[in-house]
Amino acid sequence: MLVAKELGEKLVAADLKLVIVFADSAIDQPTLARELSNILGTVPVVGGSTSAVVGEPGATAVALGLYGDRVRAGIGVATELRKAAQPRTRAAVERAAAALGLTCETLDPARHVIVTVFEGSAHMDEAFCFASAASAPQLRTIGGAASMRRSEGGPRRVWAHGEALADAGIVIVLEPGVKFEAFTSSHLEPTDLRCVVTAAHDRIITELDGLPATKRFADLIGKLGGTLGPHTRSEFTFARFIDGVPYVRGLAAITADSLELGCSVATGHVLRIVRPGRLVEQTALDLEAVAQRLGSIGSLLAFSCTLRALEAQTRGLVDELAQVFERYPTTGLQCFGEQAGMLFVNHTLTALVLGGGDGG
Repeated sequence: MLVAKELGEKLVAADLKLVIVFADSAIDQPTLARELSNILGTVPVVGGSTSAVVGEPGATAVALGLYGDRVRAGIGVATELRKAAQPRTRAAVERAAAALGLTCETLDPARHVIVTVFEGSAHMDEAFCFASAASAPQLRTIGGAASMRRSEGGPRRVWAHGEALADAGIVIVLEPGVKFEAFTSSHLEPTDLRCVVTAAHDRIITELDGLPATKRFADLIGKLGGTLGPHTRSEFTFARFIDGVPYVRGLAAITADSLELGCSVATGHVLRIVRPGRLVEQTALDLEAVAQRLGSIGSLLAFSCTLRALEAQTRGLVDELAQVFERYPTTGLQCFGEQAGMLFVNHTLTALVLGGGDGG
């Protein structure tokens, strides 16, 4: 495959330690995973499919190679998540830590970070995120769900060890050997309006404040000047606030009777109505702040929600948002939800930033 050959030629080097790849879902995922692994030999290659890559306009695949003796990475793969997501994920973190000669308890937050890529078509996202982060709660954990083009392209997959997998999650315990920071960027602005979920199952809300969910949501956003029609996508959505931090629940679909979110929700959850803020400006500010804290950005591994891409398209901000990422050496994907610690969220950017210097 030409894509694998081109990536392999750019990446191969004697001190290459890890490769992370994101590729358009229209590309044959099993072939890409197998051929790239064959080209790079013993170097571990992990990745996932995406509806669009982030960081290189017009590209169908992007890759991050980590080099140098100070870089170490342990990889654990959790398969068949729908059978037993939490114990299988915990075991994957343990295997990744063991590959570094460590245990979950002896991982050091000053030296290690967890990066994940998962395929959650069975709605195992929440369980995977919780178990991977809870296995080593002293570390920062970031990642995202593989995505696919909805109208074309193949199924979404993650891959490791030359194999493309469904219903699986990959855990990377990374020791970058340089300064690093894992962070989340959210541009959505909270309003003063709150509601309580009074009936829900998985990701479907049927009642808010004891009223039919869709009607209640329409009434709430109407107070903010918003409208809701049968074919109109709302600019408003929900967030759960935990210790003052918003965790966004993206609005995926609306029917006459119910609201479907991109994350699970439970009866009793208090949700705040949020609205779009300054997408481009906030992303730029957050990245600039990280660059100042680290001194420079040597590599940016970005998990950016497809809802951010949809918002950018709706508001005519696609080029401006792309230009923000072009300021940095970015490898990323548009994903179907992001991992922020133990929680699965939507409509955000979660990222790992490596400082300049050896190792990134």
